Amino acid sequence: MFKAQERPIVFVAIIALLVAAAFDIWDDMQHGEALPMLLWDVVVVTSVTGLLGYIYILQPYAARLANKGLERKTADQAADLARLHALARKQLEGLGAYMSAQFDGWGLTPAEKDVALMLLKGFSMKEIANLREITDRTARQQATTVYSKAGLNGRAALSAYFLEDLLLPQTQP
Repeated sequence: MFKAQERPIVFVAIIALLVAAAFDIWDDMQHGEALPMLLWDVVVVTSVTGLLGYIYILQPYAARLANKGLERKTADQAADLARLHALARKQLEGLGAYMSAQFDGWGLTPAEKDVALMLLKGFSMKEIANLREITDRTARQQATTVYSKAGLNGRAALSAYFLEDLLLPQTQP
């Protein structure tokens, strides 16, 4: 609400207003002001003092408490995010190791492994050929060899082979 260098100035201004109000009430008493008018001045000064105290003291305090709560919540969420990121990384590494072991089990060559991964990532034959710097015909032949060695009949079956183990089983309601 207030900047740190403004707080002393605001505090002095509030004190000055209170002193002026107190002096005015004292002066009114000395000049024989009626009691209801003096009580009204006291009510006004007390109300203004209460509002200024609320604005100057309680609001900043409440804001600091709220900020501390948000900082704790942010720190907790950052820790959760880091934990989930590490878990996802571990699971992806496990999936990569599983896929590599399966490719080895199928007897794929390094070139065929590259093609199989690119097929799983959704690259087109033309993209695979460009990325591997081979002809479209060679990319298609290597893909056909991957399917043959895996005992699968195409890209969809290759993807399904690895996705099947990742999907949760259907639960009966």
